[in-house]
Amino acid sequence: MASFLFNREYLESNGFSGCESMHGENQDLTCYNHWSRFIVKQTHKELQPKSSFTRHHSTGEIGNLLNPNTPIHGPQSIRHGWEWYEMGFFVHWTPPHSTTLLCFDIPGHMRASLRSALSSSIDNIDLSDPYSVFSIIIYELLSLYNDSVWSLRNHICGVEATRPQDPNYPLLHEIARHAIHVSETLSVALESIKALQQQHQDYATQRFQDNNRWNKIRNQFQFQLRFLHGLLLRSESNKARIQNEITLVARYSIGWIAPLPLELTAAKAVLDEDHGDIHVDGYIYHGGEIGKQNIVMAVQSKMGTDAASDLAARMRAAFRNIEYFVVVGIGGGVPSYGPSGAQSQIVLGDVVVSCPRGCYGGVIRYDFGAWTNEDRLEPMSHTNSPPDSLLNAVNVLQARHSTPSGTKIPALLQEMRLNIRVDECQNFEDQGAVQDRLFQNDYLHPEDSANEDCENCCDLSRCQMRQRRGDRAVRRPDTPKIHYGNIGSSNQLQISASKRNQLHEKFGVICFEMEGAGVIQKHPCLVIRGICDYSDSHKNKKWQPYAAATAAAYTKELLEIMPASKSAQSHSAAKQVKQYGKLLILF
Repeated sequence: MASFLFNREYLESNGFSGCESMHGENQDLTCYNHWSRFIVKQTHKELQPKSSFTRHHSTGEIGNLLNPNTPIHGPQSIRHGWEWYEMGFFVHWTPPHSTTLLCFDIPGHMRASLRSALSSSIDNIDLSDPYSVFSIIIYELLSLYNDSVWSLRNHICGVEATRPQDPNYPLLHEIARHAIHVSETLSVALESIKALQQQHQDYATQRFQDNNRWNKIRNQFQFQLRFLHGLLLRSESNKARIQNEITLVARYSIGWIAPLPLELTAAKAVLDEDHGDIHVDGYIYHGGEIGKQNIVMAVQSKMGTDAASDLAARMRAAFRNIEYFVVVGIGGGVPSYGPSGAQSQIVLGDVVVSCPRGCYGGVIRYDFGAWTNEDRLEPMSHTNSPPDSLLNAVNVLQARHSTPSGTKIPALLQEMRLNIRVDECQNFEDQGAVQDRLFQNDYLHPEDSANEDCENCCDLSRCQMRQRRGDRAVRRPDTPKIHYGNIGSSNQLQISASKRNQLHEKFGVICFEMEGAGVIQKHPCLVIRGICDYSDSHKNKKWQPYAAATAAAYTKELLEIMPASKSAQSHSAAKQVKQYGKLLILF
């Protein structure tokens, strides 16, 4: 038997196979040997995180550092719920029918089953073929590999089924480590059996005139390879599933809520890197990156503050590293606000950001309060302010917009449209000043034409075009103005000009929407709205896609200047190490 098989580098190998033939003086075959090594990673029910390791020693180190009676991967692993089966096989065959099989380090439970399999198959073994006996051994190996894959799957299913509020990060990474090892051993085993199959084919081509004599072994090899390949696919699925669990709890630090599908379209279009859909507990989320931030997005199943609150709670449970939310979408604007003589004009396509004003935190829930003797609802709700870190970034960006470099929104809008389907892209274009109409407060949209465009059913002489609203209403294409102040939020759609003006005068509200109050009451949050109408009866769906686009573009510009969260820093470092590792392999 080849002595090199006992060299340390072979004992540390994760698998191989080889063969040799020996011939006499007349070139007659005197013997044929083949050998192989297979290792299996087996996890058990009580799995614990790794707490120690066996150091690898280079061959140049001095001393007898390897104890032949000690497993390469350390004897203590079984105490932590896992172990390696490191098996070697050597077959010595001499013509015409003599076969000697040596098995090294076979796990105890496999010895009995292997003896039984060999005994029961002795009449079917073609001893004229040196590989006939080994096809039986491979079936026993497949059983070990099958247990290896499915025992690990049980751990992953347990994690998926429970998803505790406080994840056991060390255990998650321990399972992921074993999943990598299982796939590695399966991949190597697959290549080793392919090599055995090729060795057998080469031998049979030279020795057997009748193909039927070796077809049986060849067919068994083919079946075993297909079975092993199926296990490898299952193992890769295990890796993806446990990585998904780690991703859910660790990767995403920002939750992006898009109340409507068109708002999610705009949100996805501004991502720097798209991670694709993420499925959790029957719901679909979408992951991606902007700048240094890892973001998970979701669209509401229905409108309203309650639905938004439910969605935020569900996202926080699924993605436990979320630090804060951004609620990004469309809203209705107050046409003008501010002191007389220095009023700011809000036009369609502008963006409003929730920022504390007066004694309010930036979002006011005006449908929650007490009914007075005058049969009037007196709002009494007080919502939280956005977190200081978000407000700091908002202020920094506001100051940057006043510098010569200005805003990046025009460029971001152009980039965004490249990521939207061609037949939808024009809907996200700036609709232009000629499509921006502000109707008089007392002129209502005809009730019998609720779904008609104002151009077809309203008296346009009762509206004021943007061009006639002064210099403060002038906008260059794709260059919205950003406004900061209180946003009114409720479960009712605001379509009354008189109510709009009343709430503006009382609370300083400059924008209306239907989701923000449901999120910010329980979660750190910033609300960002693109203006698509003037919160009156003249609702304008034509401007909705562009308003969603400007809100998403502003949000991207804001997130780009924010420092990475701790989870994002960890993920970025891991990704750099992974890329660097690839470079090392190449060189």
